[in-house]
Amino acid sequence: MIRDLIENGSVVQIVATIIAFGLILASVLSLVYIIIGGITFILSAGNEEKIKKAVHTVRYAIIGLFVSFLAFFLVSWIAKLLDVPFELSFSTILDLMNALFESFR
Repeated sequence: MIRDLIENGSVVQIVATIIAFGLILASVLSLVYIIIGGITFILSAGNEEKIKKAVHTVRYAIIGLFVSFLAFFLVSWIAKLLDVPFELSFSTILDLMNALFESFR
């Protein structure tokens, strides 16, 4: 899929794929940081400083996830406003994720 896109894709399709990769990366990193914050919270043993650090980690991970989705919708909205043929949907992102995970097998 990616090789075909690089060889035969237009600039708009390549940019859309890069944005999709960014959204996938932001989502995975947010999930990882939420898990790290949860583990830090569990292992804090009542230490207020560690609890505060864990809560901040989870909070910033959720904010980062929200900002990345907001950026995705903002880019899609601006593309529609400017009549740029920018085709990027969640099904496209899921197909890209499946292609990525299959390449790691």
